[in-house]
Amino acid sequence: MDKGAEYYLKYLQGDDDALVGLLREYRDGLILYINGIVGDMPTAEDIAEDTFFRLITKKPKYAKLDNASFRTWLYGVGRSIAYDRLRRDKRIVYTDLPERQADEPFEDAFFKSEIKKALHRCLLKLSPEKYELIWLSYFEEFDAKQISKITGKSEAGVYTSLSRIRAELRKLMNEEGYTNEDL
Repeated sequence: MDKGAEYYLKYLQGDDDALVGLLREYRDGLILYINGIVGDMPTAEDIAEDTFFRLITKKPKYAKLDNASFRTWLYGVGRSIAYDRLRRDKRIVYTDLPERQADEPFEDAFFKSEIKKALHRCLLKLSPEKYELIWLSYFEEFDAKQISKITGKSEAGVYTSLSRIRAELRKLMNEEGYTNEDL
């Protein structure tokens, strides 16, 4: 059983401290992932909060299906809430580059290396769909099967998309001054 599943099971059994463990373990990554979908850090924070609130109030049953980890399941829940919010707000409009910016203090705390910070800046130049796939692969280290479960894309579609996006990112990283050897 993975760490998230253990925390969640303990929480369902009445251990409120386990919820604190879940928040510590997954909150920041979930916020940054959702930010790539909605393009707005305060909204991403609200949606991540809504995701955890759903766990608290509805206590959905998590069952490890097809080797999906708790984190995969949680990110799928967060993604669903994010897209529901976008539909509800009728805001499925992809923002222009100047509007999609990183929250610098949050970014600095999350990204430890300069190359990851540069990669994140380049990610912000991508469409939300591309950002989402690369985010899940690079920063959350999900494999294609897990990404497929979160996004609903086929595994083959994930592999193809990631290949194309990586080529685009290499070009953007070169523009940032990084060579292929740095990557």
